[in-house]
This record gives sequence, structure tokens and C-alpha cells, in this order.
Amino acid sequence: MQPFLLVSTFFFFWDPVLAGLNPFSSEIHKKCYKNGTCRMECYGTELLVAYCMFQLECCVKGDPGP
Repeated sequence: MQPFLLVSTFFFFWDPVLAGLNPFSSEIHKKCYKNGTCRMECYGTELLVAYCMFQLECCVKGDPGP
């Protein structure tokens, strides 16, 4: 039982450490141009206004229309 708790605790704390070291994860949902948000892909109700690092899209809420 003790090895299971040690391994579980290790993985619980290791995931945030890896996320902090990954430069890609810090760019996702970061604020960008015209109060937008960096994402992998803009939703249908958002406009693409610029590009962020790592080819992420800077999306701003608004309907692009026809």
C-alpha cells in the first residue's frame, strides 16, 4: 500500500512541474492582441486576429458573419 501512495503522490506533483517547464503550455490561453486568447484553433463564434507563438491562433469573440 505504501509504494502505491508514494507513486501516486509523485505523479500528482510531477504533472504541474512538467507543465511549468513546457513552453507550449504557458502560451495556451495567454492574452494576446486586442484582448484575445491564444488557442490551437478559433471557435466558430470567434475571429482570428493574429498568431501567437508556436502557431497558435489569437482569437477574439465575435461572429465573423457570411
